Amino acid sequence: MKTFLKTIAILTVVICFGACSDNGEGYSTDTLEVTPNNISGYWMLTKFNGMELPEDTYCYIRYIRKDKKFEMYENMNSMYPRFITGKYSIETDRKKGSILSGVYDYGNGEWNNKYIVVELLENFMVLEADSEEGEVCCYERCGGIPADILEQIPE
Repeated sequence: MKTFLKTIAILTVVICFGACSDNGEGYSTDTLEVTPNNISGYWMLTKFNGMELPEDTYCYIRYIRKDKKFEMYENMNSMYPRFITGKYSIETDRKKGSILSGVYDYGNGEWNNKYIVVELLENFMVLEADSEEGEVCCYERCGGIPADILEQIPE
């Protein structure tokens, strides 16, 4: 009986350590809780629907923890750079998980989609639109908005 209990104890320890290992790609898969604190900072869109962004196309977003504000610098749907501001919110759905949504400043309405936070790591985030199209956006944390983009934004 003692041998059986020792075997069970050893298997439990091995399983617990195995569950904490990385995924073999060199980074931890420990997801973060989706909170204003954990998403605050600068993020750069790196992939849209599994594709790299076309050359000279960009989207940077800064989530500001205080007052849940965001600032976006992008030229995705325009040949000119745009600076967009607003407020974001995080809600939790029992089936879908954490959902990120927002409204634009100056009465410009809500975001086109709400986004399910599929994955949130310290330096990587995947958002999937909660819609039939289900667009997928991959973001990497970055140090800020590049100076050449800031210079292009009209005051």
